[in-house]
Amino acid sequence: MDNNNIAGIKGYYYLLQQITSLLNLSLPEIRQKYINYPYCLIDYFEKGVEEKSIEIRFDQEEFTLTCLFSNEGKCEFVYLFPDKNEYVKGFISYLEITQNYDYLMNRWAIPGLHKSEGNRTSIQ
Repeated sequence: MDNNNIAGIKGYYYLLQQITSLLNLSLPEIRQKYINYPYCLIDYFEKGVEEKSIEIRFDQEEFTLTCLFSNEGKCEFVYLFPDKNEYVKGFISYLEITQNYDYLMNRWAIPGLHKSEGNRTSIQ
């Protein structure tokens, strides 16, 4: 295995750690956790519905994570926005090697991401 592949694996492992660590955290907890990273707070209003989200920028790793919050104020969804398309291919390859795919549920079976029925947290 060459050094670039090892670095890629470590990077994807780090990325997966960041995604899973955000789930079920509140907005203040996320702000405190990523105090040294650039982030953007978003308040969305439409027809009496208010939604909050936070975007966290990882400049060195070249990706952005966006968290959407439940009505209880906990991070319920995490969206990944890589700077380059090849990062998506690499991350999928990493998941293929390290995780199981649940074909019935059409999602990756990653420990800590699949919650009880009704909680929609997953990587699909």
